[in-house]
Amino acid sequence: MSRFTDDNFGLTWLMSSFHADWSSYAESEAEAVEKSLWDGLDPRHVMLLRRDAVRLLERLPAASVERLWESGVEVSEFFGRRVQSGEQWMRLIIQRCDAWLLRGECVSLSEVDQDDGFGNSDTVLNELGRSIDILGSDLVSDLEKCARYCSPDLAFRFLLQALECRGEKIARPRYERLEGIGSVLRYGEFLVSKLDYLVD
Repeated sequence: MSRFTDDNFGLTWLMSSFHADWSSYAESEAEAVEKSLWDGLDPRHVMLLRRDAVRLLERLPAASVERLWESGVEVSEFFGRRVQSGEQWMRLIIQRCDAWLLRGECVSLSEVDQDDGFGNSDTVLNELGRSIDILGSDLVSDLEKCARYCSPDLAFRFLLQALECRGEKIARPRYERLEGIGSVLRYGEFLVSKLDYLVD
């Protein structure tokens, strides 16, 4: 059994809304979140987004949350203006999710969608450690904190998002390791394969 979607989910799904032209369809960061949470959306997207945000808020310092978020969006200097901190940003996302869930359909997450990946912590942490050459030691340290204290699944999705955002070439052996981890975490068809075009 695979996850409920063949594509991205949770916070890394929302991050894709903050591309270079996001301000062309929303006047503020909060409005961009609201537009992403449209009425016909699968409730599981909202539930998993909320879960990711709660974990970051409760288990990581604001500075780590900010680095993780900024590593995977095309928006430079995201924090410090209308969004003051990573803590404020996670609270805003949680509030918008709660409002959506109050008026939306109630569903349950499958066992697969509830899997945090802690059974594969060592594999994920090993891959994070091997990514310093592309991502740098500070970001990898935050990813490792995320894997240990939030969820290896979330940390791995952040890794994929950061690699995609950087757009640097990825060696075939690294890509094959990423595919293997994605398979073990029972990701859908497109979450890892979005990096295929970067393979050298």
